[in-house]
Amino acid sequence: MNRRRLKSVYLYGPKSFLTLVLVGFAVVTLPLAAALIYAAVYLDRLANESQRTVYQAVQTTQSGHSLMSQLTAMERTARQYQVLGDAALLTAYNEQHRRFQDSLSQLADIASERAIVAQLQTLASQETSQYDTLSQQPPRSEANTTAIAEFATLNNIAQSTVNQSADMIDRHVDAMQQTTSQAQQVFLWLALALVPGALLFAGVFTVLVARPIKQIDRAIRRLGAGNFAGAIHVTGPQDLEYLGRRLDWLRERLLDHERQKNRFIRHVSHELKTPLTALREGAELLADEVVGDLLSEQKEVVAILRQNSLRLQKLIEDLLQFSQAEMQLPLITHRPVALDQIVRRVLEDHKLSITSKGIQLKSDLTNTVIMGDEEKLRIIVDNLISNAIKHSPIGGTVRIHLHGATDTVILDITDSGPGINADEAERIFEAFYQGSSASDGYVKGSGLGLSITREHVLSHQGQIEALTDTDEGAHFRVTLPTSEQGSRADAA
Repeated sequence: MNRRRLKSVYLYGPKSFLTLVLVGFAVVTLPLAAALIYAAVYLDRLANESQRTVYQAVQTTQSGHSLMSQLTAMERTARQYQVLGDAALLTAYNEQHRRFQDSLSQLADIASERAIVAQLQTLASQETSQYDTLSQQPPRSEANTTAIAEFATLNNIAQSTVNQSADMIDRHVDAMQQTTSQAQQVFLWLALALVPGALLFAGVFTVLVARPIKQIDRAIRRLGAGNFAGAIHVTGPQDLEYLGRRLDWLRERLLDHERQKNRFIRHVSHELKTPLTALREGAELLADEVVGDLLSEQKEVVAILRQNSLRLQKLIEDLLQFSQAEMQLPLITHRPVALDQIVRRVLEDHKLSITSKGIQLKSDLTNTVIMGDEEKLRIIVDNLISNAIKHSPIGGTVRIHLHGATDTVILDITDSGPGINADEAERIFEAFYQGSSASDGYVKGSGLGLSITREHVLSHQGQIEALTDTDEGAHFRVTLPTSEQGSRADAA
């Protein structure tokens, strides 16, 4: 189910690993790029607004000062005309009136508030009425005198307009400061939202990128450990799925080579058993002196023949058992088995060897029941205990500890022999491999016992390892699931 769901995720997604990485990079950087663009647009708008406000403030200030100066000049010219009656002064007043009205129009265009615009219109209307009176009535007339007195009112209106314009500029500045503060808050929240989002997207694409790589790594480790039972599936981009299919092809090729090797071993072992049987029977007849009495020297030769024929038979049986263990790895008959009872029976079988070598046996066995194949479990225990007895010196110590853990049982067997070098802890389980201690005078074997043990442990979905945590002797640990369902779940 999980595999189908993952496949649907990739169905419309990137078709290659490189494309997936590029898409992930684009998705992670896209929110950051969008935030930068938004920030640039927002700052540009803020800059334009600031520029417009500054320009309006400068223009309003200049126009206000110009308005007051023009009113002062107009009043002076009008009073001079009232006294002197010079036509040139009237002409100058006319020009000043025109410029004053232009200044009012410019200030009205700049002003953005209706109150200021209305006040400017009032000022323009009153000044125009005053101008009409001064330009049409003769100098020193009562109407002109009244009109000149109106300059005080015009100055008050102009000063009020300038003050309101200054207040308007202050309000615009306050609005700009508030907008700037809001922009800072927006950018802060944007950063707080984008950083977790970018990290989330990065985490998602990290999982999508790392998942097929981990699947390939697990598949390679399985092949390296000699586990060819399950098919290899890699979900992800098409190129990595293709690599997974090639790994599965390699698994099938290796599995086929294993079958051919086992077939060859079985055939050779079978062919060797017939002449070996004849040799053993002949050696037994000679040893029993059926054909006549033997001299002491002849008895020694017969004993050598009989001993080596038995050793050769043991080697052939190990080869057959190893071949059978590899070929029947998936075929397990599960039923409740008391593992502690198996250990006790195996110890009873090896009682003579333990006694003859004076080995001290220290066992701590907890009652444990697991689902498994009784015969294969017996072979596992027998190989490890016999291996510990053979490699322990006379008067040595063998320790056996069996206890249960969460959904598993753990069997530890430690001897007092030469031990295992750290660089040989993995290779010691390879078929026909004998550690360096085998050449130091200790009992030599076929190099198949531990390999057969590992195959039977793997058939129970368990784990076996050679620990290097002791200063003296070898320490083997076997971990087995307690239930058949747990084993099958691990296998799947």
